Amino acid sequence: MGKPFPRTLSRGPIPESWRETALVDPTVRSGLVTGAVFTRPRFTAKPPTQITFMYDLMVEADKTLIDDHMDAVNVGGSEFAFRHPWSDQDWNVRYRKPVIYTVRLGDGPLYRIEVELFGKVSNKMKQPLVQVEDLAANADITNRPIFVSPQAVTINSIGILTEGAPAGVDDANTVVILVEDDASNALVSKTYDTSPQPPSSDYEDLGSISNASLVAGEHLMLSVTQGAAADMPAFSIIIEYYVT
Repeated sequence: MGKPFPRTLSRGPIPESWRETALVDPTVRSGLVTGAVFTRPRFTAKPPTQITFMYDLMVEADKTLIDDHMDAVNVGGSEFAFRHPWSDQDWNVRYRKPVIYTVRLGDGPLYRIEVELFGKVSNKMKQPLVQVEDLAANADITNRPIFVSPQAVTINSIGILTEGAPAGVDDANTVVILVEDDASNALVSKTYDTSPQPPSSDYEDLGSISNASLVAGEHLMLSVTQGAAADMPAFSIIIEYYVT
């Protein structure tokens, strides 16, 4: 399984551009002596689906993320995880053809990006939720185990869902949320201060994942460091992963 499709692009796809098309006709047709057509199912499972969509007004950083991903998995090569942008569905897909870029005039440059994938809906993506208590201001958490890998997995994203509003978070009273593996390799780290503030009763992705692959039995460790006046509300860590 290749690395997941980028989740940190500056914009989502254009809704009107989204197309899902079965790659094969899921029936067999043959003529009968009477001249009628006999049809019977060919497949017991859903056939692969072609997915096409476009992004518009994308910046150079978006193009770089997609370029790097396509180079890593290759067209028609490694299968990778893709999250449907408007549902909770996860797909195992491959690139059907190279991504097409069209330069748009304006401040930038800006790009229109056309993507064509093929694959199937996956049931392998998991999303456990780990609750973190309402810490007092200036209280910390250091290397708390929050997840153990049941088998070899790849971490797709890590985010937080807060249960209220933060207080006292500014440039002099920061909040740092860090998730590491057993070997103290950081998967993701996020610092909150005057800007950006932690989310209020909302979800936020903590950023791009590094060291995403875990072996069976490996742990994720959470550290939360709060400044003297910084007071995070209770929140949940949401870990999205798939079995490799």
